Amino acid sequence: MANTKAKEVIDSFESTFADKQQLPYELEIAWLKKAVARYSLELDEINYNAETEEFDRQLSGVIIMTLGVFMKQFYQERQVALANKRVSIVGKDLSIDGGNGTKTAEKAHLAYAESQSIDWVENQKTTAYA
Repeated sequence: MANTKAKEVIDSFESTFADKQQLPYELEIAWLKKAVARYSLELDEINYNAETEEFDRQLSGVIIMTLGVFMKQFYQERQVALANKRVSIVGKDLSIDGGNGTKTAEKAHLAYAESQSIDWVENQKTTAYA
């Protein structure tokens, strides 16, 4: 079997969007590297070669999905930061909201992404009953 390529994990990440998002490839690779580090820290060591953009082995579908979920959380953290930077002008007699509804929605999406990440990690850990 061939080693898993970065593209497979990125495809898993991108499949979580309802509409096709155009994100810079370099940003997706940065999120992939962070996802690999998190996976290695929380679950099991995996090795990614940035030069060849591939892993040292064929990764299971579960690992690919978990990395994609981690990347989605990093994406959502970025979306929250972008929403928080939008302008809100509040005066004595006037209030112009630059997207408070958007901020609330993005925070809810982040909370969901975080819970998904936690679930994927916890479901892969060995139970105490084994």
